[in-house]
Amino acid sequence: MATKPANAKQKQWMSDIAEWANENLYVLYGDDYNDSFIPVELHHVTGRSSKKNKISIGHEFILPVPYELHNVMSNHKDNVTNFKKNFVKRFGAQRDLFNEMVVVMSAQGYVVPCYEVLDAIMDTNA
Repeated sequence: MATKPANAKQKQWMSDIAEWANENLYVLYGDDYNDSFIPVELHHVTGRSSKKNKISIGHEFILPVPYELHNVMSNHKDNVTNFKKNFVKRFGAQRDLFNEMVVVMSAQGYVVPCYEVLDAIMDTNA
């Protein structure tokens, strides 16, 4: 399936996630990641074109992930790209990390995806 480009609202969401991660990465990954200089990559958890319950979630179901835990070139034992089970065992289900991020971002005044999209994301097995 071809990837549908992100629209302006989705691009803003990605930008907001990246901005939020600069000061709040530890919320998801613990005190080892409590530094605004940790390089972060945006992880499209189920892929950019994914859908759940006929609802597009690919450009919304995104987590900020420290470089060492996401980049395919990293050898880290908990890298989500290479060792998903290790990542989940250490940090929890990706949908739960996403939910925690959304709760905190919303409380901090960020605009988060609509309930329909959030509900579809929480229905995933990710």
